Amino acid sequence: MFGTVLVPLDGSELAEAALPYAKAIAEKTGAVLHLVRVVPIDAPPDEAAEAREYLSRLAGRLGDRVQLSVRYGHPAAEIIDLAQELADPIIVMTTHGRGGLGRWLYGSVADRVVRGAGVPVLLIRSGLPQRALGEVRSIMVPLDGSPLAEAALPYAVELARRFDAELHLVRVVETPEVYALLGTHAQAAASGEVLAEIAQQMIDDASNYLNELAERLRAEGVRVESHVLEGLAIEQLLAFERERQPDLVVMATHGRGGLSRVIFGSVAEHVLREGNAPVMLVRPAEPEKKD
Repeated sequence: MFGTVLVPLDGSELAEAALPYAKAIAEKTGAVLHLVRVVPIDAPPDEAAEAREYLSRLAGRLGDRVQLSVRYGHPAAEIIDLAQELADPIIVMTTHGRGGLGRWLYGSVADRVVRGAGVPVLLIRSGLPQRALGEVRSIMVPLDGSPLAEAALPYAVELARRFDAELHLVRVVETPEVYALLGTHAQAAASGEVLAEIAQQMIDDASNYLNELAERLRAEGVRVESHVLEGLAIEQLLAFERERQPDLVVMATHGRGGLSRVIFGSVAEHVLREGNAPVMLVRPAEPEKKD
């Protein structure tokens, strides 16, 4: 599942914050670590030579199984193209590099890579609290009951096995949407009872769904806990992440909302932008079009 760990770098310390995570994943999975730096298409030969020397210095600190690439062109396009050339890649990168702290995921190189690469992308936001970098002891997996959201699960399970980490499967039941249907008319009390039953059924369905997944994974030797939360998805997931402090969040870039939902404005974008853990984003495969 993880054959190559690709790390885009731009010469900045911000971009190098991805290296401890990339190195740890490569070591745990036996994957090749591949460092890439992209220089402008019209860069002089000495700039490309400097870029390769920079990557070589970094490689000397990262072990024996390290490959290097210097590419000419636009950073996002070249990173995406290189990923397509590598075996079973995962891209590990920071959400901003030389551009500084003012550049967030949306509109950045990282955003374009997530949208276009078609492979898992682990994003580390600069300025995160300094924990034991590269260690993964607990993994949070937000789910919504859809096959699209479950696309992230195989990657989370593989990492949990490799790192001997505990999985936390989390599903938020958005009961406020149900109670918002309650009006102020004469039948409010009766309507409230019906809506309460609907909300409870939603909670029960979510619990059964997560429990079935958890039992299946436990039978496969994975340590896993399931959590059903109530409220607004973004608020509850962020609150859970801050309280439990997982070392990694693994999630699909869109779930029940369907393929029309992109990262910006979605739950995934909020977890990345406002949470405290690195986030691995997995794009579900596009369904085959029927003739």
